[in-house]
Parts: sequence; C-alpha cells; structure tokens
Amino acid sequence: VALLDSAQAAWARAFYSLNFTSSADRILCFASEYAGNAVAYLQMARRTGARIEVLPMRTDGIADVPALEAALQRTTTSERAERPGRTLVALTHIQTSESIVQPAAAVGALCERYGAVFLLDTCQSVGQLPVDVRALGCDFACGTGRKWLRAPRGTGFLYVRRRALDEATRSGSTSLFGEPPLIDHSGAVWSTPDSYTLLPDAKRFEMWEADEAARHGLEAAAVVCRATGPARNFAHATRLAARLRSGLAAIPGCVIRDAPPSFDEEVARSLGAARCAIVTFEAESTLGVRSADLHSALEARGISVSVSPSTHHFEPAARARPSVVRISPSYINAESEIDTALAAIAEELARLAREKGA
Repeated sequence: VALLDSAQAAWARAFYSLNFTSSADRILCFASEYAGNAVAYLQMARRTGARIEVLPMRTDGIADVPALEAALQRTTTSERAERPGRTLVALTHIQTSESIVQPAAAVGALCERYGAVFLLDTCQSVGQLPVDVRALGCDFACGTGRKWLRAPRGTGFLYVRRRALDEATRSGSTSLFGEPPLIDHSGAVWSTPDSYTLLPDAKRFEMWEADEAARHGLEAAAVVCRATGPARNFAHATRLAARLRSGLAAIPGCVIRDAPPSFDEEVARSLGAARCAIVTFEAESTLGVRSADLHSALEARGISVSVSPSTHHFEPAARARPSVVRISPSYINAESEIDTALAAIAEELARLAREKGA
C-alpha cells in the first residue's frame, strides 16, 4: 500500500502507470462513472488512441456484469495470447451520489478469467463497509481518509497487487502494467549514475515530501475504524439511511435519487451488490427548489450536507437531471439526529417552495 494525498491522486498514479499505446488497447468502464476518472479516460484515448467502451447499467442501477463478459469475450484468444492484459476494466465501487455498492467481486472474477487489468475506485467504500481487496480480485484500489474513515483531508492510499508490481518491471512484458507516471528517490534507488531501480513494493508510487501530521491522523482513524468494526459500522449506518429515506419519501415534493425506483435489495444481494448509507434527493423537479439553496438552508441550521451534480454519468438522460442534496449518516450518528434532519428538511423545503411561488 502506498500513502498519497488523496484518493484521486492514488487513482491517477495507478491509471497513468498503465502502458496504453494504440487502438488495440481498451478501457472498459460503466455508464455511471466518477467525472474525475472519466476525463482521464478521455485524455488517454486522445493521447494514445486507446478505445473507451462504456458498458450499460441495469435498469435498477447495478452494473451490467453480463455485458462486461460479452465485451471481454470480444478480445479473441489469439489476441490475448500475443498481447495479454491489454484491456483495463475500471469500476467505481460506490458512485458519489448513489447508494449502490457495485458487484466488484463479480467484476474481479471476470477480469481474472479473461486476463484484464482491474482498477477499482473504493473512495466511497473504504471506511463505510468491509473491503477485502484480495477477495475482490482487483489489481489496484484507491481510497481516501477524509470521507468515511473521518481522517484529515490530504490523505489517500493505493493498494497495488503483487502481479502488477512484478509485471511492470519484468523484461519483455507486453502487458499494460508499467512504472509509476512520476518517481523520485523515495520510490526508486539511484543505483548507478545512469540507472535506477524501483522499490519492490507499492512504495514506488510515493513521493518524498508528505504531510506526516495528516498521515498520523489517517493512522489514528484506521485504528478507530478497526476497533469499532467496519461490518458493525456499516450495519448501523445503513439502518439510519433506511430511516432517512423512509422519512424523505413522506415529505411532499422530495424525490430520492440515490437508486432507481426498481432497485431491490434482495435482487442486489443475489448479484453481489448492496445498498449503502449514501442518501441523495432533490426537489427541483417537483417544487423548483434548487439543491444549492436547500444545502445553504440546512448548513445554516447545523446539518452537514453536500450537493452532487448530475455529471458523474456518460448517459445524457442522467446528466440532464437536477443536482442532488447528499446526506450520509455515519456510525457515529443516532436515530434522533436523523429525525432532527428530516424535520429541518421538511421545514426548509416548505419555506423555499413558498418563496419560490411568491
């Protein structure tokens, strides 16, 4: 594991270490994708000619795993033998404005079967729920301290699978795995005046300068998370989220947006997916109340929420939706706080709708 200063920095170090060279290389991702990752795919395609294939979501918002297998099968056996590992599969485990935990283990199993590289964005999952990178089968996984771990801003980390490290330095390798996109004497040894040797572990992705105080904060947060138990934390937070959604559904004009109406938790579990504690909603499509205005009103009452834009998606219809208010109960919250938040949301929505009408 390499320590970096954000999840996005960790993700970018992994992505830009891959040796895309031509249109024979593919980036497979899903329609619901974090914007910070999507623009990097577009840049890489522009630079190298690598092809982006956007795979669909099911109508219930779960990644279409059979569509992924069909895409992987389009690479012929001979192509895989001549140039193995020239396909990247990228998955965002939990989208920033969605509550669906995508079936990462199923995706990882397909990547293993077809020899694809698997890059998993766990920014919204590490600290919120148990994440076993070995069980998920990913080659890279990035995370942040500042979200569900409640560590300081400016902390991130990157898991790198052993095969990715070894293949990057193997002589004659034709796989996508490559060296970090930038190095210094922290990640490599200046072995002779005209040569260097990368460190054998994920530390090769680190740089010399770092915020040591923030890293100590990350360590303390990880200790707390482990002591309280990720599985127990997740169970408590999701119970609060369910209570929150139930209350929001009863507020006139409130539209819950973190999962499609057809999402079913039992079906999700059968597919290796789940529902997490992220809750998003809006009232612009019904009452004309902008999420930004509701955010300001709730913040003024001491309720911590954020606004997520609709641009974290490849599909034009999804991008045309209004921005949403995001509220994410944690294991440190209580039912009484959820009820207080619901009362405030109802009051502020009614007030803002009246003002809008005036």
